[in-house]
Amino acid sequence: MDLTIKFQLPTSYPKTAPKISIRAECMEEDDVLELQELLQSRTNVYLNNPMMKSLTNEAETWLKANGLGKSKKSPKGNKHKKKQKKPREDKVTVEKLASMKTADDVVKRIQWDSDLPQEDFLVGYLDRFLGIKEKYFTAFSWEDIASVDYNVLAIPKHRIQYFKYRDIKVWDKLTRLDNVFGSLGSGTKITDIIANYDQELDKWKTEKATELPSTDSNEKVDDDDSDSDSDSDDGIIVTIGTNTANPMSSHPGYWQDKLRPNYFLAIRVTDSAVQEVTSEIQDNILANQPLYRECCIPPSALHVTLCTLGLDTQEQVDSACRVLKSIRDELKDAVPAQPLVLNGVSNFYSRVVYAKIEYPDGFLDFVDQLSMCLRHEGIEIRDQHEFIPHMTIMKTSRPVSRRMGTANIDKRLYEQFTDKYLGEVNISGVYLCSMGDERQADGFYISPANIKF
Repeated sequence: MDLTIKFQLPTSYPKTAPKISIRAECMEEDDVLELQELLQSRTNVYLNNPMMKSLTNEAETWLKANGLGKSKKSPKGNKHKKKQKKPREDKVTVEKLASMKTADDVVKRIQWDSDLPQEDFLVGYLDRFLGIKEKYFTAFSWEDIASVDYNVLAIPKHRIQYFKYRDIKVWDKLTRLDNVFGSLGSGTKITDIIANYDQELDKWKTEKATELPSTDSNEKVDDDDSDSDSDSDDGIIVTIGTNTANPMSSHPGYWQDKLRPNYFLAIRVTDSAVQEVTSEIQDNILANQPLYRECCIPPSALHVTLCTLGLDTQEQVDSACRVLKSIRDELKDAVPAQPLVLNGVSNFYSRVVYAKIEYPDGFLDFVDQLSMCLRHEGIEIRDQHEFIPHMTIMKTSRPVSRRMGTANIDKRLYEQFTDKYLGEVNISGVYLCSMGDERQADGFYISPANIKF
């Protein structure tokens, strides 16, 4: 393979990751950059252990999987040229590699196959700065990336590293896994995994326990047993990096405390018609599954989250209250005149049932303005996932999930409300709310400050 990998080792190696650079005249610049970023993101997996050989092996696997790294032409005058070429072997390899279905094939299958629930799929992709990230399939726009707006989440298909159905990886570029189409002869297709999910999950966990760290090993799911009604659980997946400058950063509890939001800013939903329809949806769910009673958001606590904050001391809470009141006039000018329209019901990762929001022009600008003002005043924003305007109707808790044997909410409980119109919400104010279990006398979250427009 005509490729050079340079490892620049710091004096503290291997406790500190090396800086990686790659030179390959036989590859396009984008491919070189993608491989370089992939290897750099993988260094965290091997910290405190020699890693150059392991990373080089991963590079070779990636190159083979993508049919890259081979010299386009041999040097002139090489008298051993005939001995070195292996046309038949290379040809067979290329044919096998070409038979694997691409990420684009998987995207189109999930988009257009009505038997595949899009909301149950996750996408692992390579972020240029953060390494491997994982988000819901439905969080992305799958239009031509050149045609989408700047505030729309979209990625080039070549950055996709894997797809998951719930917790099971079903397509992986690096390891050449295709259990979506079964194109590599695994004998398993996505319909088999969906139909036999519990058995497939047990099988996957057994296989994973015997494997070396995988491409998504720097991702963690928040396993805290806290069961408050905090909006921090809406995102489900939290990606946490490693800070080698801080010895405590390797302790999971440290990062959970430092990164988890504990306050949020929201629009309160007080319209009686919206509360009535929401209660109707909740009653229908409870009629079929009473165990979810404690998971439903009471009508008095309904809200639309705008952003989540980290306020770890009373001084920070007091500061946030002052800042919120000081930016009222600036925010008032940015508030859209039209209301938010609650129309339809969907879910996040099968664990949160929510009302979808049709928002007017200027609403996202209003939210951005709010976040910008807070950051400018030194308030820490701890948003853990892409902003998708929604009103939570219910979300499963860990105790309930344990009693039921699954964390997933059966969509049949609410599918009749998929296109249900719930009403409108006027943007009449913003509330600073605590994510604790306590509530005010009127049933809403403890709110140390609010502003009215």
